[in-house]
Amino acid sequence: MKERGPERRKSAGRRAGETGELPLERPPLVTCPHCGSIVPAGDFCGHCGAHLTMNSRRRSHAFAAVPNERVVQLAIISPLLPHLPHRRGASFRLALVAGAALVALLAALHLFALATVAAVLVVPVLYLMYLYEVEVYESEPWLVIGATMVIGALLGIAFTNLAGGTLSQLLITGDRETAFVLAGIAIPVVAQTLMLAGPLFLYLFRERFREPLDGLSFGAASALGFTMASALTRFWPLLTGPLVGTGSTLDWAARLTRAGLLVMLINACTTGLVTAALWLRRYDRRRSGRPWWSSVLAALVVAFGVQVLLGMLTFAVQDLILDLAILALVTAVLLLFLRVVIHEALLTEGAEHEIGPDAPCPECHRIVPTMAFCPACGAARAAAAKQGRPKVAGGV
Repeated sequence: MKERGPERRKSAGRRAGETGELPLERPPLVTCPHCGSIVPAGDFCGHCGAHLTMNSRRRSHAFAAVPNERVVQLAIISPLLPHLPHRRGASFRLALVAGAALVALLAALHLFALATVAAVLVVPVLYLMYLYEVEVYESEPWLVIGATMVIGALLGIAFTNLAGGTLSQLLITGDRETAFVLAGIAIPVVAQTLMLAGPLFLYLFRERFREPLDGLSFGAASALGFTMASALTRFWPLLTGPLVGTGSTLDWAARLTRAGLLVMLINACTTGLVTAALWLRRYDRRRSGRPWWSSVLAALVVAFGVQVLLGMLTFAVQDLILDLAILALVTAVLLLFLRVVIHEALLTEGAEHEIGPDAPCPECHRIVPTMAFCPACGAARAAAAKQGRPKVAGGV
C-alpha cells in the first residue's frame, strides 16, 4: 500500500452523506430596464416577464403561457387550455383530431345521430379532462364543475326549450321582424348572460380562486356545458329517430362542424374573455398601465357584440357553407384576441413577487429561481398546473 502523506491524514475528509460536489451557483443579479427590479440574469425578467436580451417589454415573440409560441398564433389548445405544459398539449391535440375523425366516420356511415352526440361531446369532454389534469378546481372539484358545466348545461336545456319554441311560433306565423329581433338580439344576449352565471357565482363566493386563468377556465367550462346541452336539445328529434339517417354526408359534416366545434369555441372564447378580464380587474397589481383590450368593458363589448352579430347573420344567411365560413373566421379572430388578453393578463399578474428557491421550471424543466416568470424560457408561473407548482418566498 502507498503511504499516505501528512496532508492526507490532516484533511477533514467527507462526512456521511456528502458527495463532495460544490453547490450550484445562482445566476448573478441584474437590473431589469423595464420594471427596475433586481432579478437573476437570464433571457427574461423574473418579475415582469420582459425579454432582457432582446429588450422587448411586450415580448410578442413568446406567448407568456407557452413561450415557444408567438402571441399572435392561431391555435385552439394553448389559449383555451393555457395551464397545460407544451409537452402535454400534443396529446390533447391528438385527442381532438381523433374525435373529429370519429365524427367524420360516423357521418360517412350515415349514423347521424351517433355522429351528432360525438361531435357535441368531444370538446366538453376534453375540457373536463383538462380541468382534472391541471386541477384548476384545487380542493373543490365538485363545486367548480357543478357551478360551471352542470349549471351551464341545465340553463342551456331550459333556455333552448323556451327560446326555440317561441322563435318557431314567430316563424310559423310569418312575423319575421319580431323573429329577427328575438334571434339576432334577445337570444344571443340572454344566452351569453346565462353562460356567465356560474362563473359569477364563483367570483362572488370563492375568492380563493384568484388568478385570471381561473376565471378563463370557469368561463370556458360554463360555456361548453351550456352549448353542449343546447345543441343536444336542438338535435333531440334526430337523436330519438332512426339510427341510420338519410341526407348528404357533406351537409351533415358541415352542420356538425358548426355545432360541435365552431359554436363551442366561439362561446368558450367570449365567456372566457369576460371572466378572465373580471378576475384580472379584481387582482390586478398594476392597473394603471394595463392596455384597454384587457379591460372588462372591452371584453363585454367583444363578447356580447360578437354574439349579437352572429345571431343576426345566422338568421339572415341561409347558405350553410357561407354561414360556416363566417363562423370559422370569427372563431379564428376570437382565438387570436383571447391569446392577446391572456398574454397581457399573465404579464400584469406577475408584477410583485419575491425571488424564491431554485426549482425546476414546469415548462422548460431547467433549474431556476422560483419567480413569476422563468428567467430561462419566460413561462409565467401562473400558467403552470396548480399541483406541484413551486412557491415563491411570499407563498404565492
